[in-house]
Amino acid sequence: MEDYIIFIFGAFISSLINSIILFQFIEERNERIYDKRLLYFFIKIGLCLFIGCINVMQQPIINIVSWIILFSIVNIVMYSKTKNKKIYRILEVPALILILTICETAGVYMLEFILWRFQLHNIHPILVKSMEVTFSKLVVLIFYYLVISKLWREDSIGTFTKTQFWVEVVIVLFSIANLAVIISVVSKITSQTEHILLLINMGFILFADLYFLYFSRFAEEYNQLKVKLRLLEQQSLLQYEYYEEQEEKYNESVKILHDVNKHLKMIEYMYQAKEDKTAIAYTQEISQMLMPLALEEYTNNPILNVLLNDKKKIANIHNIRFNLEIGSVDLSFMEPIEVTSIFGNLLDNAIEACDMVSKDKYIEMRLDKLNDFIVIKISNSTMPIEKWHFGKPVSRKGKNHGIGLLNVENIIKKYNGSMILEEVNKKFSCKIIFNQ
Repeated sequence: MEDYIIFIFGAFISSLINSIILFQFIEERNERIYDKRLLYFFIKIGLCLFIGCINVMQQPIINIVSWIILFSIVNIVMYSKTKNKKIYRILEVPALILILTICETAGVYMLEFILWRFQLHNIHPILVKSMEVTFSKLVVLIFYYLVISKLWREDSIGTFTKTQFWVEVVIVLFSIANLAVIISVVSKITSQTEHILLLINMGFILFADLYFLYFSRFAEEYNQLKVKLRLLEQQSLLQYEYYEEQEEKYNESVKILHDVNKHLKMIEYMYQAKEDKTAIAYTQEISQMLMPLALEEYTNNPILNVLLNDKKKIANIHNIRFNLEIGSVDLSFMEPIEVTSIFGNLLDNAIEACDMVSKDKYIEMRLDKLNDFIVIKISNSTMPIEKWHFGKPVSRKGKNHGIGLLNVENIIKKYNGSMILEEVNKKFSCKIIFNQ
């Protein structure tokens, strides 16, 4: 009876670890369809218990088929992924389950080889079974977190620091040392108390490795976020300084426009000399010369005016049709650097997308107030977007690109706004809503 209880305990521990890995994999690559957190919690617990019961039956074919069917259903029904081929989503979970199964099998054969190599016989069968579970799960954890999770990722932003490398090396060495101690003493264990203590130790090894390897993932993501944060700060500061400098230049231009006394005197002399035609021609020439210096007033925000004028000129140079519809909107609730970051990044992305289109290049921007909402909508022509990740297009440029959109998203969250991105028929749209 005692052996059977230990066997059931090991089966459920095995199912729990595999379930944790699979749910991590699914949730890192997909978004939850429903907002009810308790629903997902109970689904995870229920699925783990059900799979554990099947695992106790010791029917390998039924076991693996159950894993594939149940987790594939959960992946498709409870999670969604924008702009991704459904066949890929259907196959990714079964593929991971098969890889984990191969890792488990390899772990069992490795343990058998070690026991054979060191001629360790006369070990209690339940201890052998428990060691197989422990060793196979360690192989699964190490292979998943150190290999699969790094290679099987949708973004290419992953970095591998020296600190993270040594942390993971220490975790692996810790596991090997513990297993070596267990293997060296397992044949000498005879009492029931020693059996139980050894099994508890093996259980703690598994969960310690699971925790530390998962913690190592957080260290990696923390390092990535630090790099992104530095890039965001640098980009925002450079953009703001640029448009602040441009505003000063435009202010100087305005001074020139107002300092026309000498031109007026010259025109007056021409009229006094009865040179009317010459005076008219001179007036038109001065007007044409000063017109480019004028700043078109789109809004009551000086920085945004400078930015829109600048982007419109760039769009004209790139042969992009630039249409603006600006209503009476007050953006004073945002810092000037935030206004620069939002509109600068979005319009830069739009211009960049249009440059990849051969014809019918256009950017349409609308900024208006609707009831208590401020609505920003920027649309542009684009090539079809091949890959999306959590509702955002994945940059074709790879590492450290797409930072601007992350900056925009952070500012929107600060003011409790929302952003929707979509691409339909080669038209990309970004819609931002602030509730004022």
